[in-house]
Amino acid sequence: MNGYERMLATLAGERVDYTPSMEIMIDESVVRAVTGKDDYMALCDTLELDAVITTTPSKLYRSEILDAEKGIFRNEWGTVRRQGREVVSAIVDTPLKTAEDIERYTAPDPLDDYRFAFLRELLAQYKGRKLVGMHIHDCFNYPYYLMGMENLFIMMFEEPDAVRQLVDISVEHNIALARRAISLGADYILLGDDYGGGNQLLISPEQFREFFLPGLRRVVEAVKGAGAFCFKHCCGNINEILDDIVGTGIDVLHPLDPSAGMDIVAVKEAYPRLTVMGGINCYEPLCQYDTAKLEKETRRVLDTVGRDGRFILASSNSVHSDVKPENFVKMHEVRRSTPVLYENQKGGAV
Repeated sequence: MNGYERMLATLAGERVDYTPSMEIMIDESVVRAVTGKDDYMALCDTLELDAVITTTPSKLYRSEILDAEKGIFRNEWGTVRRQGREVVSAIVDTPLKTAEDIERYTAPDPLDDYRFAFLRELLAQYKGRKLVGMHIHDCFNYPYYLMGMENLFIMMFEEPDAVRQLVDISVEHNIALARRAISLGADYILLGDDYGGGNQLLISPEQFREFFLPGLRRVVEAVKGAGAFCFKHCCGNINEILDDIVGTGIDVLHPLDPSAGMDIVAVKEAYPRLTVMGGINCYEPLCQYDTAKLEKETRRVLDTVGRDGRFILASSNSVHSDVKPENFVKMHEVRRSTPVLYENQKGGAV
């Protein structure tokens, strides 16, 4: 069973030999420490990851360097960002301030072939051997990247139609990206927008349902309608909108982190057609445990969350620069040597 077959079986709720794994982002320092070179694909082969994916959506756009020393640049969206040591850059300034700015705004061309260069490389290397995906946004991140989160939240009350227009810009752009990626051969699309922060939602459930749920549903429907799987990443405590998100028709939900108040086992039991992804917190376990303690934690997760399948092992967010490379390697050594327990089938574990 190769990675592609293992992922397909997991998504279908069928038996697999051991739990599949992937990560939505892996810091270059960890890649170098594990492989000795800056080669994401070498890492995927070394650790036998079952799915591969393009990097953070912010890397899909060309940039103009504004201050090389400080790492400040402006991307094609007109957003000014600062690149720190992590993969995802920080917002410094936004191009839109008013409803009038939204009226005049034109988003970057989603079909520019620049956006799909790395996806083509992944497809050439892994199509049919590993599940190949593209990481994009859905309908929340671009609006606040373009306006700033505080300004966006104010406009929900003062200029709600302008916010809906901004959401439409994001939705249309991301649907076009997804359809093009799928036409090139992508097996799945991962939507990376976060609606939760820490232990609570960033907005009220009512605001989510009014402004963003319709757009999210449109993007998911477009992905599924084009014949691909749809994975959803959403950090934080999203219990209040869990039914809404799962109800869009997604296939996978990540990370359902217990440290944010999520019960990944309960979610798996409540939505039997959903595959859950995550399990290993990317802070204390991956950053601070020794390898023996990390091995014990990984086995605990595989024995609980991974029981009866429908589970993809991953970090609770991403493999960032503080992660101990030896812990990340150990996590996968344990995974590949641990058969999935199928207690609901005659014969018990396989």
